[in-house]
Amino acid sequence: MQRRDCLRTLALLAMATALPGLVSAGQEAAMHRVRDLRRGTWLSSDALLAELARAPSVIVGERHDNPHHHRLERWLIAQLAARGVLGGVVLEMLDREQQAFFEGVPGVLLADLPDSELRGLLDWQRGWDWAAYGPLVRQAFQLGVPLRAGNLPREAIHALAMANQAPALPERVARAQRQAIVEGHCGLLPETMLEGMLAAQVARDRAMAAALALLPATAVLVCGSGHARRDIGVALHAGSAPVCLGLVELAPGQDWSSALPESVDAGPPFDLAWFTPPAIRHEDPCAALRQRFASP
Repeated sequence: MQRRDCLRTLALLAMATALPGLVSAGQEAAMHRVRDLRRGTWLSSDALLAELARAPSVIVGERHDNPHHHRLERWLIAQLAARGVLGGVVLEMLDREQQAFFEGVPGVLLADLPDSELRGLLDWQRGWDWAAYGPLVRQAFQLGVPLRAGNLPREAIHALAMANQAPALPERVARAQRQAIVEGHCGLLPETMLEGMLAAQVARDRAMAAALALLPATAVLVCGSGHARRDIGVALHAGSAPVCLGLVELAPGQDWSSALPESVDAGPPFDLAWFTPPAIRHEDPCAALRQRFASP
């Protein structure tokens, strides 16, 4: 084995040994624990990883501004790689046009580029915090696994939104998606834009499912928590049976079941839920939207 490969292996083992906050299954508190919502049991770290390693793909749903979630994602990817089952990584934060900029370039040649060069090569979008996702991009390149764009280009999303045509969906799914879109826009989205936003959301779900289908097991998709829901998200459009893992914020003293979104069917919204502390938010996330929709 060459020296570079030895160093990469040592780095991988270092990442894989540090478990970021998962407590023992014997503790009563839900914080930092993983719940199997299908079976009604709590999972140890070993049981969690065994479950994920058997899956053709894993959809990990995050709150985009929560650093606890970003650390957990990197840990999960390192663990699957250490077990030799990581088939690749799909990111909602990359779109198909960006994919062309690094397609076919060995990841080891990209992993050590300075931040400014790597961001430029990827045409990284300012809407996604590089401090949060840059380490995840580098990790995929360092591990030598395929990195795939999960999102549609901005122009395609804009065109779908402007066409304002509702996609074909079961009514219960469409209703839940509309509600999530309205809540995600702080109740400020004009009703005339709702069907177009729904069409764009569903098209993005389908694009992420298609990107996952191009990778061998076990592929990992990192996306927003709404996309990761089994009842309304990417899983509806996936050909295989992904495991949907929601990273769920849990406030101090909050009952874990109340932190979960309400499912639109008899099943749970996620297969597995990993409860984490909420992010510390110093700014009103709705302030920018209020300013945007107030502008003439």
